[in-house]
Amino acid sequence: MMNSATALAMSASGTAFASAVGVIVVVLLIGAVWWGMKRRAAEPKPPTPGEQPRRPAGAGRPEERREAEAQTFPSDGSRRTAHELKGYGNFGSPEDGRS
Repeated sequence: MMNSATALAMSASGTAFASAVGVIVVVLLIGAVWWGMKRRAAEPKPPTPGEQPRRPAGAGRPEERREAEAQTFPSDGSRRTAHELKGYGNFGSPEDGRS
C-alpha cells in the first residue's frame, strides 16, 4: 500500500529529475548559442562597397530598342478580341521548310 509520505517522496524525486533535465537543456542551449557566436566571430567580415567586384566595361547583353508598331483602334467604339491583337507571341513561327 502507498501512504501519503511515499507518494510525496516519489513526487519529489520526479520533480528533482524533471528539474535536472531542465537545467541540462538550458545549459546545452546556452552552450549552443555561445558556440554559434564564437563561430560567427571567426568568419570574415563582408566586403565594403569599395571592395565589391566591378563589372567589366564590355560585359552584359547589349540593349535593344525598337519602336512599337502603330496599332489603330477601332473607330466605331467596338473592342478588339485577343486574336485581333498584334504582339509578342502572336506572329507565329517562321516557315523553315520542315514539316
